[in-house]
Amino acid sequence: MSNHRRAFIISGASALASLGLPRYGVAQINLLLDLPRPNPNLFESGDFVWPKKPGAYVPYNSGSKNSPAEDRRQWEEEKDIYLQIASRIPNADAVTLKRIEILRSIDHREFISIYAGAQQPGVPGVYSGGSVYVGHVGILDLDNNGTPWVIEALLRQGVVRRKYEDWISDRSEDVVWLGRLRQTGVESRKRVVDEARKHLNKPYNFWNFDLNDDSGFYCSKLAWLSVYRALGIAVDRNESTKRLLWFSPKQFLNSLTIQKLHDPGSYALA
Repeated sequence: MSNHRRAFIISGASALASLGLPRYGVAQINLLLDLPRPNPNLFESGDFVWPKKPGAYVPYNSGSKNSPAEDRRQWEEEKDIYLQIASRIPNADAVTLKRIEILRSIDHREFISIYAGAQQPGVPGVYSGGSVYVGHVGILDLDNNGTPWVIEALLRQGVVRRKYEDWISDRSEDVVWLGRLRQTGVESRKRVVDEARKHLNKPYNFWNFDLNDDSGFYCSKLAWLSVYRALGIAVDRNESTKRLLWFSPKQFLNSLTIQKLHDPGSYALA
């Protein structure tokens, strides 16, 4: 479908609403746009959503409008600051020393392959779970009226909660995966949301490698910690909270504890 047709449909739906005529819901807009998005009727509290623009560059900070070149410069600056601080840690443990070694040796392209593509460090061209790149994950929270909200960690805003309708409207070209924890009941998954809500308004921190440290978050760290603290489950079955590198959205998506309820598959290949 062309961008012109997408824009026409979205603007037309808005125009109908402005005239007081029935407004298209999220599911109807998805159908009109022919986008591979999940049916909101499937949503339950504690589910997860992964947005991705097909064929487009995936910034490591969702919410950033950076171009690839701007993203690279920002990441390199942040990496240099982290290395300066980490290199001065007295009696640093083996994990920290290994992390410093890896970060000194990789460039931004390799970083994106690791973080968004889940490539294994030091194994060029080997990808976990296929070549799909995803750079973000959010937690679904259904209120008492059944209205879905998304809790997520964003670059400039920190941990926020917003209506799914607004969240998806800002992603007019994105496809979306929908996932759910396996072998957990509805009430258990609601506890994941309760944990995530505790961290609303906390700052964004991409350079904190302890997944159980709640002083700051990036998106997939927030999701991992919320499950871990609420249910005692490490979604990737790695109980060590202090990680060598980042726990990425794609690692979360491909974890064996996650059931994919909606999988756009090859449509979203990078």
